[in-house]
Amino acid sequence: MVTTASAVVLAGQVSCTTVRQPARATDRDEPWVREAQNHLLTPDSDRALPVRIMRTEGAVEAPEAMLAEDGKACRLTYPADGAKPVLMLDFGKQSVGGYAVFRVVAKTGVPVVRLAYACHPDGLAETGDFTRATSARYLGEDFDLPVLPGNINRHETYTIPRAGTFIAPLIQGQTRYVRVQLDTPGTTVDIDTVAMVNREVYDRSPTDGSFLCSDERLNQLWAISTWTLQIASFPNHDAWKTVEGWLLPRKLEMGDDVGLSTEGESWGDVCIETTFELRRNPHHVSAAGLAFRARDTKNAYLLELALDGTFQLVRRREGVDHVMSRKQLPAALVDGARYALKIVAAGPVLTTELDGIVIDEIRDETFATGRVGFYTPKEKWPLFDSIRVTDSRGKLLLSDDFSGDLSQWTFARTLPYVADGAKRDRLVWSGDLYFAQPSAYYASAHPIYLRDSLKMLAFNQTPEGYVHASPYPERSVPPPSGDYGPFPSDEFAAWLVPVAWEHLLHTGDTQTLQEIWPAIERLLGYLEAHMGQNGLFLQRAETSKHAGNLNPGDVRTRAYMNILLWGTFTDAARIADHLALEGAATEARRNAAAIKHELYAQLWDETSGYFREALETPNFGPEANALALSLGLVTREQALRIAPHFQKIGHGKFQSLVSRGRFSYGFAQSGLQTLFDHNWLRLLDPGWQGAWTTTECMGMVTKGWGDESHPDTAIAGHFSAFLLGVRPTAPGYTRFVVEPQPTREVRWAKGIVPTPHGPIRVEWEREGNAFQLSVRVPQGTTADVLLPPAARVLVDGREGTLEGLSEGLYKIEMQNVSPDAWADPTTSAGTSLGSARRVKASSSHEAGGFAAAYLFTPREDAAKKGYSSGPHATAEAEEWLEVDLGEAKELAKIVLEPRADTPAASGGVAGFPRSFTVELATKPDSYKTVATFTDLPAPDKAGVTVDLYTVIGYPSARYIRVSATHLGEPAADEPGVYRLQLRRLRVEYP
Repeated sequence: MVTTASAVVLAGQVSCTTVRQPARATDRDEPWVREAQNHLLTPDSDRALPVRIMRTEGAVEAPEAMLAEDGKACRLTYPADGAKPVLMLDFGKQSVGGYAVFRVVAKTGVPVVRLAYACHPDGLAETGDFTRATSARYLGEDFDLPVLPGNINRHETYTIPRAGTFIAPLIQGQTRYVRVQLDTPGTTVDIDTVAMVNREVYDRSPTDGSFLCSDERLNQLWAISTWTLQIASFPNHDAWKTVEGWLLPRKLEMGDDVGLSTEGESWGDVCIETTFELRRNPHHVSAAGLAFRARDTKNAYLLELALDGTFQLVRRREGVDHVMSRKQLPAALVDGARYALKIVAAGPVLTTELDGIVIDEIRDETFATGRVGFYTPKEKWPLFDSIRVTDSRGKLLLSDDFSGDLSQWTFARTLPYVADGAKRDRLVWSGDLYFAQPSAYYASAHPIYLRDSLKMLAFNQTPEGYVHASPYPERSVPPPSGDYGPFPSDEFAAWLVPVAWEHLLHTGDTQTLQEIWPAIERLLGYLEAHMGQNGLFLQRAETSKHAGNLNPGDVRTRAYMNILLWGTFTDAARIADHLALEGAATEARRNAAAIKHELYAQLWDETSGYFREALETPNFGPEANALALSLGLVTREQALRIAPHFQKIGHGKFQSLVSRGRFSYGFAQSGLQTLFDHNWLRLLDPGWQGAWTTTECMGMVTKGWGDESHPDTAIAGHFSAFLLGVRPTAPGYTRFVVEPQPTREVRWAKGIVPTPHGPIRVEWEREGNAFQLSVRVPQGTTADVLLPPAARVLVDGREGTLEGLSEGLYKIEMQNVSPDAWADPTTSAGTSLGSARRVKASSSHEAGGFAAAYLFTPREDAAKKGYSSGPHATAEAEEWLEVDLGEAKELAKIVLEPRADTPAASGGVAGFPRSFTVELATKPDSYKTVATFTDLPAPDKAGVTVDLYTVIGYPSARYIRVSATHLGEPAADEPGVYRLQLRRLRVEYP
């Protein structure tokens, strides 16, 4: 990390010889540590119950019974001629999600219960806060998100043919609110409660790190950020799962549809007995399936009973299925009902019974022996209560009631890993880990999820060296040549190396780095092979998706990508140094130096003092410059020149990167203000009813497919690394710095940082012109304390060095500290984008209170009526107007207000276009349509608002163009004269 120019290491003084206290292991009993731990959100149970009844609708009796599992029940009644009963449950700010489990105590008729899920009350529709049809599919038309075992739906329906327990077969990701609804008229249902079962659904390991400071808001945000990493970290993503003593077999996207017993290759004549039930899938026919006499997953007999009453027996040979028998049962099955299924394989005779009745018998001699298991194609949604296998003499071969582990079975298993979103996609993203991982390292002493993320990414590499951006965790074979995955991105591929270096730096995990080094070398070769003649990266269209543009085709020579490549080769050299790979380190440094030279030669704007966005678009690139600061590419003088150009970035991931970059150069006040200027503090607003997790883009979406648990906007790492001031400088914290950064809001800070050698403990306080700091250095580590110059510095009561501190507890005191010791030189600098706005139009009526320039005058100035085009004889006419904002800015909304001075003859608004488009551009004649309106009814006086927010944040544009093809109704004082007329055009910024 780059330190401030005023920071100094006070070396060359008399060394301190005070006897030091050994570093202790925890400090958990100290009051401030307990206070910090009280902020943590990690549940202490894997079973979450609702904490309050949000509201009810219709006939709902004793709703408070839903708050405990005590046998007392809430009754929902749906009168034949009445309204649906609805109960809204709030599970609290943790919003854990999981497997829904509820117990029915009694019922009348055959009720159908609906559960719908949301993270904010605005999303509590009957289908939850998104549907399969509306969930984003930017990874491809055939790519469902969330991926299995996450439920692509945000609701489930349960037919209730009996009393007892009902279980969801798939995970509902992060969920604060659950809507319980009865869908069937003339029925009642008594429910004890709804629980969300979370065993092995997300990380519930203890939080080892701590942070506490004088600003309570930051203490809460630290806890929120670390919890976000936990809820987005998945300790179990296997195909099979047991919940409440039931087996939930699922086919993962890239996994087998068959799981088999570990024993039984020689089993021949067998009797297989099991109990199953089905859960209704709204998009496919659910079914329960068994495999028997299986040599492997590609050679077996497969039996399936579907919810629609279809039975079939399939012979699978070398992966090819042949239907041996297909029958239609007299009646369909009922979801939620329990069925006894029995298969007897006696020589070539294969007999199937359902609830004691023979439904099929067939002869086949293809397979004489083999294992047993479950056959579950994607979308089938079965649950199994138990299985029992005996031989022809009745000897027990296998029995499992699914109350214990699954050691008797072989099925698709995956490593633990960090997923990038508990609700949305449940996938790891290489391009997000750099932003997310610091918060995990400062919270956990054993970040196994990050370790396994690296292993998974390195495994999912093509022979050319390209690394998949978001691979399926269950994939067992690396992708073939030319397979760039559903998100083809060279940018995301390159992130593997900086992420790996950060992992090594914080954990000292040499073993993992040795394991993935061959993948890193192949990746470096791939990237080097695509450098252009100009020494910068040559972007191909087929791998051109990136964090700022989710669509392929951006082949500009972007500064962001090339700064990232400088960091990639620089960090590769550091890794190679640690692994004692001298030749590889030398080669990586050579490439890094060459890229850096070309960055400054071709993309650095010396006059303006920043990196251009791209060779083709030479404006200020906020993401690129933020990355340059965060990676430490630029000098302090250059950082000072860059800093004033930053404006708010709507995409919270990059706003966080700006903050991290500012902190890295000692600009702490503006680094903190960068966070305050966005939406992080809104999480703490008493009026915020959503989850206490950082969200995708920090857009604070209240419904829809957006991700309410996005770890790449977690900011605990900012506070521990820079405000507390603890950062590793050598792998595994064998050497680290302590460089506190007080601000106006943070006058003191205390924290524990977990390391492989034990916890580092730091406490500091600034009071007037005095500053006190204590540092506990663990055994096997060395600390360097970096402080601004002061008249006198005492270590353990005497003058001493702050460099190379070994194991022990040190108390450091600064006297006569200057008021400007930690001043942020960027807070008084800063430039503002010009407010000048110029308007061009295809025609403009500049009289009678109308003029193009009046589009932006204050609304209170009624004499300035707004803009009006020239006259037309019919509404079928084309008019346009173009606004030049003077400089590219991020835009949140565009509001078109209708003419207000004179109505149309019908009494509505006059002149407002019926059919028109709104387009944006960063340079003239390069417009992109952001909204299209066809036959739009005349709006009210508020006009039409074009919301520009997308899943990747807010767009940046200099030019706005409104093009009308069908004009609105003439004004009452100009019958038969059609014009394009607007009172005002307002632009709102993020």
